[in-house]
Amino acid sequence: MRITSSRMLDQAAAATVANQSKLADKVSQVSSGLRVQTPSDDPSAWLAAHRAQLKKQLSEGTGVAMQFSRDRLDESDRALASVLDAVTATRALAVQGGNDSYNAANRRDLALQVRSLFESAVGAANTRAPDGEYLLAGAASLSVPFDANGVYLGDAGTRQIPTTEASTSLISVAGSRLTATNGVDVLPLLKQVADALDANDPTLVRSLLTDLQTAIDQVSNARSLGGGAMAVLDEAAKAHSQLEQNLDQDISRYVEVDIVNAASELAKATQALDASRAVTSRVIDLLGRTSSA
Repeated sequence: MRITSSRMLDQAAAATVANQSKLADKVSQVSSGLRVQTPSDDPSAWLAAHRAQLKKQLSEGTGVAMQFSRDRLDESDRALASVLDAVTATRALAVQGGNDSYNAANRRDLALQVRSLFESAVGAANTRAPDGEYLLAGAASLSVPFDANGVYLGDAGTRQIPTTEASTSLISVAGSRLTATNGVDVLPLLKQVADALDANDPTLVRSLLTDLQTAIDQVSNARSLGGGAMAVLDEAAKAHSQLEQNLDQDISRYVEVDIVNAASELAKATQALDASRAVTSRVIDLLGRTSSA
């Protein structure tokens, strides 16, 4: 087959253009660090990376929600801890007030302290989150859960949040945990102790010690419930963090270049372009001599 001068020049020019394009691709990969920048670069790898990125975004969104819920549980625990402190202190004062060596004046002094603890406990139980919701109100989170007498006005509703595709975690503790449905009416009990002290009734005060211990256990159990939920969220957060790291690695594997290999390929592409340019120059030189002859 006879190859014409024009054909030789076309082939040399085409090789040069192809090598220029290949070199441009390698330069782009080295400068950007990406092997796949558009779907056309590698459709299957681009799609896999896109799916991994979506999974990562969903995981990050879940992580934000879990952290928000974890913070709310921590705020609830601080509120319950304040209630527990008030109940524990009230029981200690009740032990003193039940002593027959105390007189009416002594008990009135103790009653003042207990009433202060009662008000503190009610205030803690009515703690609001930064968004304005009442932490211990159950599902009725926009209404004050405990009235001035410590009576619970909320419900037993709780909230949960998905932590994985197949599991959820508790993210709230209802104030119903502090009512007689779970032992005794904790807050009204403090007021009852104060009234008994004011009435100078040591027998009644002593009879309330058992209920006060029940109240201590009750609040402690509510805190344990919240603490367990926080532990679950902490473990879920670790799992999500690991998942996101794995997804980052997957995305990198799908679309990023191996820098060492890319540098080697860039050098080869540069050499190939230099060679094709040299061939084109040689062909043009030969064609020039032929024309002169």
